[in-house]
Amino acid sequence: MWLLIVLALLTRLPYLWGGITPFSFDHGRDSLAALHLIKTLSLKFIGPWTSIPGLFFGPGWYYLLAPAYWLSGGDPISGTLLMVILGLVQIGLAYKYLGVYEAVIMATAPIWIILSTGAANPFPMTLVSLIIIILLKQIGEKRKVSVKQMALLGLMIGLGFHFSSAFSIFYFLTIPIILGWRKIKLTGKKVVAGFGALVIAFGPQLLFEIKHGFMQTKAVIGYFSEGETQKINPGKIKIVTNSIINELGLAVLPDIKWLKYLGLGLLIIGTTYLIRANLIRAKKKNSFWPEIILLLAVPTVGFWWLHYNPWYAYGFLPVAVVAVGKILRALPKKLAMIYLLILLISPIYGLYNHFDNNREKLLENKAFLPVKMEVLEYIYSQAGDQSFASYHYLPEIYDYAYQYLYLWQGFKGRTLPVEFSYQPGEISYATEKPDLLDKLPKTQGPAEKIFLVIERPENKWHYPLDEWLGRIEYREIISKQLIGPEIEVWQVMAGS
Repeated sequence: MWLLIVLALLTRLPYLWGGITPFSFDHGRDSLAALHLIKTLSLKFIGPWTSIPGLFFGPGWYYLLAPAYWLSGGDPISGTLLMVILGLVQIGLAYKYLGVYEAVIMATAPIWIILSTGAANPFPMTLVSLIIIILLKQIGEKRKVSVKQMALLGLMIGLGFHFSSAFSIFYFLTIPIILGWRKIKLTGKKVVAGFGALVIAFGPQLLFEIKHGFMQTKAVIGYFSEGETQKINPGKIKIVTNSIINELGLAVLPDIKWLKYLGLGLLIIGTTYLIRANLIRAKKKNSFWPEIILLLAVPTVGFWWLHYNPWYAYGFLPVAVVAVGKILRALPKKLAMIYLLILLISPIYGLYNHFDNNREKLLENKAFLPVKMEVLEYIYSQAGDQSFASYHYLPEIYDYAYQYLYLWQGFKGRTLPVEFSYQPGEISYATEKPDLLDKLPKTQGPAEKIFLVIERPENKWHYPLDEWLGRIEYREIISKQLIGPEIEVWQVMAGS
């Protein structure tokens, strides 16, 4: 196992050299919430908003981020390092409870590396799903469930709503079916343990609901009463299914084209071995295939009817790993070893390609941390000892990333701008900002210099730059500085 842990570190940490990690809209928003939690010790009862207006995730992501941000002094890279650690935990759990094949897959397959080189709220869902699968496997093998296992199942289902509500809702259907299929006897004590743990996981949201007149409950009722805007049709079924298959492929296959085809061929051969071994007879030996099929099929069909985004599929990923692990065990050992070998080649090639082709591009990519830090360093160097204001025109409108980076610099002892926002006089969108500013020295007086950070829009429907510039009171442009291919920093003269 320790060799796999070392391999995982060696194939993940180099991507982060130079602070290369995504840091834009969601990352800045979540970082503000984590910083607010650390600096004010104000408890969080809800997390980020979901795709349904008025409905929120649980605050689990903020509580995961907070210790990492506290230990690093607020460095945004700490969120990604947290995901590296969670990835190692998953590899360890897979090795201990599932087997070496599953652990190797999680150490080397593309999406597990992708999830370890960024930090976003849905990413921990893979750990939640993995623990649920391990529990279901143990329950199925012993044909009984303990009070402790029921409590842990309830807790994991509840925690799933902190990271992927859209996927976790299907556990309320699949897990009772699985327990019934396996004829698991449930006593009152076990039911109470499972339900009690579920309530504990939902605790913060329940308190929020009570305080705010069951706002989220009403949002869910409204969503189902009005119906999904993405109506089911052949086109949607195809898009959703192809997206899920693509994510599952990234979870178990190498991302080099010819190696992917070789791996797929080996899995097809392994599947024929499984069929020849007689799946019906295997069922009597506590095969986990009924659970695998159910855990894959029910959410997939559900997403044909409901709203779908690609990250909803993260809950599927451990199921795919378990399925492939079982297929590999059906193969002759030499063929299984070839499969593992091509998986080992994939992350090594990925690192080579990163340093040969991608790294320099990511250093300048507006969605990543390094270029944003370069923008701040340029503004501070141009401002010198003079007071300044900083306004930010972004594709996502709200500049949560720059809001966080300036506040982080403030807590490191740097002077804050007189004003920093996406437009003058506007702070309402960054709800944590007033409390955080109260913890920092005030910057007095008018801004002697004004800087405009302008990121290149990706969509034609984006808020027009000319209209945005009309909201900034300035007389003339003093200078323009291109920082990377996608960001310009203008210094303008105050006045109208």
